[in-house]
Amino acid sequence: MKIPKPRRIDKWTFAHRVTALAFLALLILGRFDAFPWFKGSAAATRLFEVIRFADPLGALEAILASRQFTLTLLIAAGLLIVLYAIVGRAFCGWVCPLGLVLELNDDLRTRVNRFLRRRKLALPDIQLPRNTKYAILITFLILSFVIQLPVFQIISPINLLARSFIFGPEAGLILVGTILIFEYASRRAWCIALCPLGAFYSLLGRFAPLRIKIDQEKEKAGKMCGLCAYHCPMQIEVLDDHIRRGKAAVDDPDCTRCGACMDGCPRDSLRMGMTNPKGR
Repeated sequence: MKIPKPRRIDKWTFAHRVTALAFLALLILGRFDAFPWFKGSAAATRLFEVIRFADPLGALEAILASRQFTLTLLIAAGLLIVLYAIVGRAFCGWVCPLGLVLELNDDLRTRVNRFLRRRKLALPDIQLPRNTKYAILITFLILSFVIQLPVFQIISPINLLARSFIFGPEAGLILVGTILIFEYASRRAWCIALCPLGAFYSLLGRFAPLRIKIDQEKEKAGKMCGLCAYHCPMQIEVLDDHIRRGKAAVDDPDCTRCGACMDGCPRDSLRMGMTNPKGR
C-alpha cells in the first residue's frame, strides 16, 4: 500500500496520548507531599492512601519469587485483573508510558520512510513472530521462580522509563533507546512481538467484551480501503481477518483499543463498544 501522508492527530489518538501523559503526570506529582492522594509507580499505585492497585504480572512474579502471597497483594492485583478482563489490552493503548514514546517514535519512522521512498529507498521491516512474547513471558516467570527475584519488574523498560521521568535519567534508558532504534528495522516490534506484559494482558483480555465493533452494512456499501489495518499500530488485519470475514467486532487479543483504526476509517464504520459473549 502506498504510504499515506502522516495524519493530523485525530480524536482517539489525541485522547489516548493525553491519558498516557496524565498518568505520567500523576506519577511525577505523587513524589510530592502536597499531592498525597496518588502514590506509586507504573507497576503499583495507591489512591487516597487506601485503594491499592498492583500490576497482575508484577504480582505473579512476586508470588513466584517469594513462594508466598498476601491477601493485600491478591486484592490489589485482582482489581486490575477484573478490569483487563473487561477492557483487554487497553493499558497498552491508553496508559503505558513506553507505548506512548514508541508511538511517537513510529510517527517519526513513518516520516523518515516517506523521505527515503522518494529516493527509491526504504527502511527494513523485519516481521518477528507475534507469539514470541508468550515465550518471553514464560521465560521470565520461570526465572522469577528459580532465582527468587521478580526479574521482569527489575529490567522492564516500561518501569525504567517511568522512573526516569520521575527521578531523572538512569542507565536503564539504554535499553529503552535500543528498543527505539530497533523499531526502525522492525516496526512496533516491542508491543507486537516482544513485550511480556502485553502478552499477559492479551491472555487476561482474550474474551474482553469491550471491542472495536464493525458496521458491516457501511463496509458493504463502500469501498473496502484497508486504511483501518494500515493505521493499526499493532498491525492487526482489521480488513482481511475481520471485516471481510463478516465479523461483528475485532477479536484479536492484541488489540489495545487505542482507536487508531477508527480515526483512519473514512466511513466511520468502526466504533468502540461492549459486545456480548458471541462478539456482537
